[in-house]
Amino acid sequence: MRDPSFRAGRFLPHRVISCWLGEERAESLLSYALAEEARFKPTKVSDDGKGLYDPTVRKSSVLKDLGPFAEILREKALALQTDLEAAFGMGHTPTKSTQIELVAHGDGGFYQPHIDTFTGGEFTPGDSRRLSLIYYLHRRPRRFAGGRLRLFELGGQQTIDVDPAHDSLLAFPSFASHEVELVSCPGGSFADSRFAVNIWLNG
Repeated sequence: MRDPSFRAGRFLPHRVISCWLGEERAESLLSYALAEEARFKPTKVSDDGKGLYDPTVRKSSVLKDLGPFAEILREKALALQTDLEAAFGMGHTPTKSTQIELVAHGDGGFYQPHIDTFTGGEFTPGDSRRLSLIYYLHRRPRRFAGGRLRLFELGGQQTIDVDPAHDSLLAFPSFASHEVELVSCPGGSFADSRFAVNIWLNG
């Protein structure tokens, strides 16, 4: 996804990959998420590893355990690292660790502007997030509105809005400012939520 503002260098680079997991795996992961509804917990806003619950900043629920899907997602994300670093003009740094979580944004869900660097409930000093990868999935036809991820221009308020299309992956440098647009989900069914797997490559 590119536009004149992107080419002019006002936005940090990003990449969108369609059909990242494929139909069968995407449906299996969505089924896993729906079956684990009871284990989702309110998300927290992190500050150097100290998680704080603040629904005025972030409203969603999270599942940290992705079971058999965790390793599949980790391996596929790591396989993209070299190409993403080159595309984003970043030098190569070996990944010391990864973080993976599955987040559900239901009716009224959102996340105010933030960066991913030096955040996270499992933050370790000296092991900061470098690459953010977000994998989207949801029931079809889509039963929610909104929920686009907004990437902000450097030093400004213009945005590039990325649609959370099913089975698509968005990647960008973790220090890029972004937010999750307000989600509207009539009926409020968990199964109709905007689901996203957050994957961070740390180094």
